[in-house]
Amino acid sequence: MITKLQVVLTERAGEQVRALLARDETTTGYGLRVGAEPGGCSGYKYSLALAPAAEKGDITVRQDGFDVFVASESASLVHGVRIDYAESLTSSGFVFSNPRAADPCSCGSSFSADSADSAERQEGDEDTLWRQVDEAIQQVRPFLQRDGGDVTVVDITAGVVSVRLTGACGGCSAALDTLTGVIERQLKESVPAVERVVLAY
Repeated sequence: MITKLQVVLTERAGEQVRALLARDETTTGYGLRVGAEPGGCSGYKYSLALAPAAEKGDITVRQDGFDVFVASESASLVHGVRIDYAESLTSSGFVFSNPRAADPCSCGSSFSADSADSAERQEGDEDTLWRQVDEAIQQVRPFLQRDGGDVTVVDITAGVVSVRLTGACGGCSAALDTLTGVIERQLKESVPAVERVVLAY
């Protein structure tokens, strides 16, 4: 699941979009719809269109002077895309680059989705792990809060969960070690992916 969609337009691309939007009164208040659909020489192709407003299910990303609309079903394919505008002696137009996409075509508008799908799955796994850890922490939190303390998850990396203890939990190191051990035991029982719990200062 994409938690924060990233679509970046270079200054040249932004200027071109603003020029298109200002070309006549009928496009006043419009935004730019960015999408990806089956086709092109590598499996998928990017698409651009001026649009009057977001549609149901769209994700809106604010740019300098206009909105970018992306359909939720296209989000994983366009997440991380950088849109530029290039001009040469023989042609001009928008060019797309996306480090998450596999096998981008030299035409600049076609790509394979293998890498994007893989990154999306990885991001989804990370979201699931954070949610599982948070749910397990909720089981521990009432016991700490009863004594005036609390626990916050700071980071999760390679199965290691960093937590910050606050309030009455900030006592001697022996007490902190005991609390960390209790939290680690609870998390390991609830979330198999957790290997260790460490204190963050």
